[in-house]
Amino acid sequence: MLHRRLARDYEALPASSVAVVHWSMTDVMLHRLTRTATASWRDPPAARADDGGRTP
Repeated sequence: MLHRRLARDYEALPASSVAVVHWSMTDVMLHRLTRTATASWRDPPAARADDGGRTP
């Protein structure tokens, strides 16, 4: 999840929450306008071995 702070309300002031939402939506709009791929936090899948990925 790229914008993890939006999952819970961690901010004490409503203005801080609004600022976080604005920054996140700015990031989303920029990615849509530039059509760039979002960096993933996950590791790439490992290549499977010929035996279906099982180890003896």
